[in-house]
Amino acid sequence: MKLAIAADKSGEKLKVKIEKIMENHNYSVQDVSESDIFEATMNVVKAIEDKAADRGIVIDAYGVAPFMIANKNSEIICAPVYEDYTSKMTRMHNRTQIITLGANITAEELSCCLALNFATAEYDGGRHQVRIDMLNRML
Repeated sequence: MKLAIAADKSGEKLKVKIEKIMENHNYSVQDVSESDIFEATMNVVKAIEDKAADRGIVIDAYGVAPFMIANKNSEIICAPVYEDYTSKMTRMHNRTQIITLGANITAEELSCCLALNFATAEYDGGRHQVRIDMLNRML
């Protein structure tokens, strides 16, 4: 699987850690970071839209700005994750392509676990696709 990852200055240290973990699990990681969180997020969105990446992770201080930016794009589903359960379930039930992490609010070790949970989870499809189709018709 190909993963696009980006961070601003506040998420740089965590990004480097997550990159190493993902590479150790045989994921292909493309760093598309920019100093501006808007540009960094849009680089991840573009990587997914262009099929250069299957999933993406964006890291800033709190995880909220990139979440809002990514979800303004048609066909993109993004979720901020802060704990174990949602890091898996957002992919399994919502076909989330991008997660956001807050480097200032979630411990590094937990954030690395959340990123790995997201990367390994698969979309369940089925009854959940109805909701995804509704979301995609909105934009």
